[in-house]
Amino acid sequence: MLYEKLAAIIKAERISHAWLLTGQAEQTLEQAVFLAQALLCHRLLPNGQPCGECPACRKINAGNHPDLQLIIPKGASVKIEQTRAMQYLASLEAYEGGRRVVIIHQAHTMPPAAANSLLKILEEPRPGLYLILTAPLGDSLLETILSRVVWLRLPENLPTTAESGDAGSIYTSGYLAELNKERELRAAMQAKCSRLFELLKQPQNKAALLVLARTFRDDKQSGLALKQILAVFLEELLQKLRDSAAAAIYARHQSTPPGRPDLAADELQALAMAALVEEARRNVDGNINAVLLLSVLFLQMNDILTKEA
Repeated sequence: MLYEKLAAIIKAERISHAWLLTGQAEQTLEQAVFLAQALLCHRLLPNGQPCGECPACRKINAGNHPDLQLIIPKGASVKIEQTRAMQYLASLEAYEGGRRVVIIHQAHTMPPAAANSLLKILEEPRPGLYLILTAPLGDSLLETILSRVVWLRLPENLPTTAESGDAGSIYTSGYLAELNKERELRAAMQAKCSRLFELLKQPQNKAALLVLARTFRDDKQSGLALKQILAVFLEELLQKLRDSAAAAIYARHQSTPPGRPDLAADELQALAMAALVEEARRNVDGNINAVLLLSVLFLQMNDILTKEA
């Protein structure tokens, strides 16, 4: 159910082209989707709530409305390529005529380049385009963005539909189902990274590295394509290697690292392995055998660690 203050704004037709919802992550995402549903609903109720029954509402609950785009962080942040894709899609006409809605969940994670890309859209809003941002705290966003959105803080005691037991729980929607898939995939790939680092601590066990590479072919991850799984794995691996390099630099200067590294390597080793991962990422979209790509990568990483400093 749409938060009553938002519903009242919709009812009064005091609709802004850009919104910021702040509060707990699940609450803000759910309310963002409900707000999008109200903006796209064909038979809005007198109290400002979406009807839940019209074609637009059914498509949103199924997760396939062509005029609703949901952007969620990839890893730790919303990436610049996601906002660039949003810029392109925002320039198009609505598929079903009328309005288009873009939700950027956890917008505070955007790096400066991505935030500036969003700012260009906010500065020159296209008619019929509505942007909904979510964040835990509004002051974590750029002042230039805050000045161009209607900021609404959601109350801490606002229940989610999953908690309230609504029959039409939005947690059944395809949009939040996709978010859960993303979380599950990243957790699985993080576990793969941990397993890789365990094996790299045993430099003579090269056969186990090849076995690990083959598991990617055999795994079934929510029906996703192998290239998509591989892209997420390499992104997570790259981040862990960068963290290891940073930890090594802290240690060299006799400082306390911000966190315990997943892999004990000096900074040159970690950066050399990160360069290999970057190269592998560039090859993912090519016509290349994924298992072969990973096998070569793992063995090259093993060679770097076994070389004498």
